[in-house]
Amino acid sequence: MTLFNRTAGGLTLALVAAGLVGCQSGPRIEPAPPTMLGASLDEMNRTQELNAEAAKYVVYQHEFEPNFVDSKGEKNAWKLNDYGEDHLKQIAANLLRGDELPVVVERSQTSPKPGTEYQYPLHYNDELDEKRRRCVVAALTAMGVTDAESRVVVAPSFSEGLTSGEAAAAYQRGMSYGGGYGGGYGGGGFGGGGGFGGGFGGGGGFF
Repeated sequence: MTLFNRTAGGLTLALVAAGLVGCQSGPRIEPAPPTMLGASLDEMNRTQELNAEAAKYVVYQHEFEPNFVDSKGEKNAWKLNDYGEDHLKQIAANLLRGDELPVVVERSQTSPKPGTEYQYPLHYNDELDEKRRRCVVAALTAMGVTDAESRVVVAPSFSEGLTSGEAAAAYQRGMSYGGGYGGGYGGGGFGGGGGFGGGFGGGGGFF
């Protein structure tokens, strides 16, 4: 056997031995199985659906109106307007059916702040929010929701409002489709009875 053959044979044995030693280092770690195509998207869609369901239980500022109860015309109490009443009836029906979502009274941001120079009506008002919360609690209790006191809370609305530019553009789009959202989007699908409120609080468009 030549020197070359002996050297090659020794190198081969060394490589085999090294491979055997490497095999003794531990079990092979298998990679995680790939997720099904679209699994992440499905999870995101489910989260959005849950958030959308919760948003149906927000009673917004524009669903209230002042209830003048004294001769001076002061706003000593608040009540739901027609759209707010329709909306709350639907909320009560869903709660009595077994839904377990909280009812949120949108935190107001429309009050002047004493001591400010111009008294702009853009500040929070805890007293006003509590009056509106009690109004909602009383209405739900009257409709058979026994845990209304603990279920109704004051908080910011889940969805953000439109800016002035966005609102103007939305109004123009609605007018171009035939007289506003109520008449333009199918006569009841989005706007229902002739406006924004008809769809949100009306007979099934929002819920």
